[in-house]
Amino acid sequence: MALSLLDIAICSAALLIFHWLSNRGSRRSSLPLPPCLPGLPVIGNLRDLQADENWLTFLQWGKAYNSDLIRLRSLGTDFVFVNTLEVAVDLFDKRSSIYNDRPWYTMLNDLVGFGWLITFIPYGDLWKDTRRSFHREIGPVGLKRFTNIELAASRQLLRRLRSSPEVFMKHIRHMAGRIIMRIAYGIEIKEENDAYIDIAEEAMQAFSACTNAGSFLVDLIPIMKYLPEWSPGSGFKQLAKTWRAPVTAMLDRPFEFVKKHTELDDIPTCAAVSLREDMKKRDVDPAYADYVAKATLASMYAGGADTTVSTLSSFILAMTLYPDVQVRAQEEIDRVVGAGRLPDFSDRNSLPYVEAVVRESLRWHPVLPINVPHRLLQDDEYNGYFLPKGTVVIGNIWAMLHDPMVYPDPGAFKPERFLKDGVLDPTVRDPTVACFGFGRRLCPGRFLAKESVWITVASLLATYKFSKAIGPDGKPLTPKEDYIPGSLSHPKPFACDMRPRSVECEALIMASSNED
Repeated sequence: MALSLLDIAICSAALLIFHWLSNRGSRRSSLPLPPCLPGLPVIGNLRDLQADENWLTFLQWGKAYNSDLIRLRSLGTDFVFVNTLEVAVDLFDKRSSIYNDRPWYTMLNDLVGFGWLITFIPYGDLWKDTRRSFHREIGPVGLKRFTNIELAASRQLLRRLRSSPEVFMKHIRHMAGRIIMRIAYGIEIKEENDAYIDIAEEAMQAFSACTNAGSFLVDLIPIMKYLPEWSPGSGFKQLAKTWRAPVTAMLDRPFEFVKKHTELDDIPTCAAVSLREDMKKRDVDPAYADYVAKATLASMYAGGADTTVSTLSSFILAMTLYPDVQVRAQEEIDRVVGAGRLPDFSDRNSLPYVEAVVRESLRWHPVLPINVPHRLLQDDEYNGYFLPKGTVVIGNIWAMLHDPMVYPDPGAFKPERFLKDGVLDPTVRDPTVACFGFGRRLCPGRFLAKESVWITVASLLATYKFSKAIGPDGKPLTPKEDYIPGSLSHPKPFACDMRPRSVECEALIMASSNED
């Protein structure tokens, strides 16, 4: 959220109080800090941190300084952006023991109420327990229990698109919500106007607005949270109050459903049931066990409800803009799967071009262009630079996935970049090494995300043709690659003509209800 001049003026006094942070501690290294972007008096690089598509700025500055590390400074806090995968692996993976903490976001965690989210839980026992529980339930082994749910949801999406293709983003969000609510809580969502879908959409909009570094001044000057709501410069408090309602509902409402229906013994197999049973077996305080279960499930809810929507929306945008890619993928599906059935997970290894389309969808417009920030737990030295304890270190995922040395012509959608002689080329970097984060903070829901995206992409390509919509003047409308600002990258709504590829495909779509 951009600051007004009034906000900056009102907070200047607070900046003076915190000025000592700019020179905190004595330097314990003679090495230089990473190169820093020039900033403004008092606020430093705050405007650069808040800028839309700032990942592009950080990439350009990295080239200008010939450095893989670029530093910004604002109100006593150092932000270091990592522009290459090699450096990200060195820091976040190989030195994960000191790079796995998170900065505490006062707006997001204290005021909006996202402190339970596994993504931002500080390193410690609570994070370890939620992470372990998350992996146990929807890691590569636990997820096998729910393959049929993913398959049924993708089939339902095909039928919903048949009736109203013009609201395809709504249908994709419904599918993602159906998958995660059924897997996590055993909840079957409504066909229309489902409260859980609405809660997730509102909560994740708040998440996206709050998680850009420097979005809210209160994150850099936490004492501002005590400002009275009527005072100038405290508009963030009203926003927080509005956003807190859906965030609290995301944590509490489905968990209350689980507790009620567990007592009634009428809840289907789901992560909530097995997780609560597992926590009861452990010698821990019952209230703590309940909170771990609640936070783990709500983190699944938050992650599963939004990230898949972004990738699939980008996929449809790409199919509209690159019809040759669509044709080639459909030719492969027709050859391997045939015309009498829809693709399923058993076809995955036989569809290398479809797999390449999925990888390119993850790379082309990553869901998180900027990785969730890490916080350095102790002083460190790297590549001739000194990195002080407390530095916020952030991976520039966009830069890593648009490196022209790794992905030539990175702005174009080219699935063939991942293939050689008709099979996947292991020498070409899989974008999942960056798009799901790094080190011990690697996204625990990545297995579900990859499976859900693959089966949906394969099913859509098998049955639908995507093309440019026709405008009022009878000419094709070419959609733009415009994305909504925020830490979660979503394409802005765009028109797309979407219809079954043939009468036979339409019959397959309608018959898919028999598979549910």
